[in-house]
Amino acid sequence: MSSKELSSSEVTLAFCKRAAVAHQVTNCLTEMFFQKALERAKYLDEYLEKEGKPMGPLHGMPISLKDPFNLEGINSTIGYVSFISRPPAETNSPLVDILLQNGAVLYVKTNIPQTLMTADSDNNVFGRVLNPHKLKLNAGGSSGGEGALVAMRGSILGVGTDIGGSIRIPAICCGTFGFKPSVGRVPYGGQTNPVLDGWTGIMPVAGPLAQSPRDLRLFLEAVIKAKPWDFDFTAFAIPWHPVPVKKTLTIGVILECPTWLVAPPQLRAMKTATEKVKQAGHNIVMLEKFPSFKEATELSWSFFDIDNEMTGFKHIEASGEPMVTSVADMYPTPPEGRKVKTLGNLLDMNENYLKFRREWLKIFMDNKLDVILAPGAHKTAVPHDTFRYPPYTVMWNLLAYPACIIPYLNADKSVDHADSRIPEYEPDIVDGAPCSIQVIARGEQDEELMAAVELLTEAIGL
Repeated sequence: MSSKELSSSEVTLAFCKRAAVAHQVTNCLTEMFFQKALERAKYLDEYLEKEGKPMGPLHGMPISLKDPFNLEGINSTIGYVSFISRPPAETNSPLVDILLQNGAVLYVKTNIPQTLMTADSDNNVFGRVLNPHKLKLNAGGSSGGEGALVAMRGSILGVGTDIGGSIRIPAICCGTFGFKPSVGRVPYGGQTNPVLDGWTGIMPVAGPLAQSPRDLRLFLEAVIKAKPWDFDFTAFAIPWHPVPVKKTLTIGVILECPTWLVAPPQLRAMKTATEKVKQAGHNIVMLEKFPSFKEATELSWSFFDIDNEMTGFKHIEASGEPMVTSVADMYPTPPEGRKVKTLGNLLDMNENYLKFRREWLKIFMDNKLDVILAPGAHKTAVPHDTFRYPPYTVMWNLLAYPACIIPYLNADKSVDHADSRIPEYEPDIVDGAPCSIQVIARGEQDEELMAAVELLTEAIGL
């Protein structure tokens, strides 16, 4: 667009149409403001003609937003019936301002689950997001609308959020790239949230879903080079820094944990990728001993349950709407089934959290690892309301490590046979579903992770 081969107006119109088609198939959208987007695109075309240069690195690029992001004049109901009566947003989220200053065109917001805390994007306001590869499978959550839209090429770049896997699970289910940055690198503030503003413990992050590493890098560099800490007090003042190009990485590989055994399609993706990465000349360290994913998941859910007022559920009660199936299945109806948290509980939880941080640092340092390669999930997309807990993503939220999903291969019932160890795995049902691998770096090493993702994507032949 900067060379004027295509106008922003042409590109925006094309993606508005494509998004409309994707929505008819998957129910991925919550808000559509196509006219506003086309007016913005026209302004950007006029700006380029007048100034002779693009507004920024995202000039004319249509970018989709997860529903909680606020955009002036647009609603943010985040799937709660009780939020329908709220007026449209009066101000933009800081990240929205950064995207606009970089020349982006915003045109849709995307669907999410009730409470934003399950891997099935279903709510009583907009309904359920369907998987574009197989409509009977889930699209992931909580950024499920973004996953479906990006997978259907209805968006070049989608912006999601992640507190337990909410960028990466939709990427896994829908077959896209999904990058969860370190806490504070991409501004998260100024959203419509289901929880109290004083939330503590595991902190959520914002990040991109896309079809290529190039697009992930474009987003991350554009946003972080804009000095987000000048827009949002939740953002850390860590400038984007180039990293030395490494031709050979040392990679720790985790194939599966003993509690959540990995289903045959995802295990095949992991083993195939590991072999290809090894053939490309990278050093592989098979990690057999590592901190418990079971304990990390339990600790994470204790942090998620830290609000004794259960604010997210009060938003459900306010309208009298029912819990959707995935929420009712994973979270006992208050007050049954839960214990009130005390300050002593929080101190114990923090002590366990520090233990995980210490143990993972030792693994990285003892093995001289650049990154870890692990499953993103122990399953592919599955039938609706059955995904449940995400141990292979939430571990890295607990640690505040950056992590990225790379889509790789697809489930194939002719080779991914039933496994007696995993009775819930049904080859016929998930046949054709996307598979994936996950790459993880240490905290604040987002630049190193981005470089590793590019190297590994090339190594596995994508």
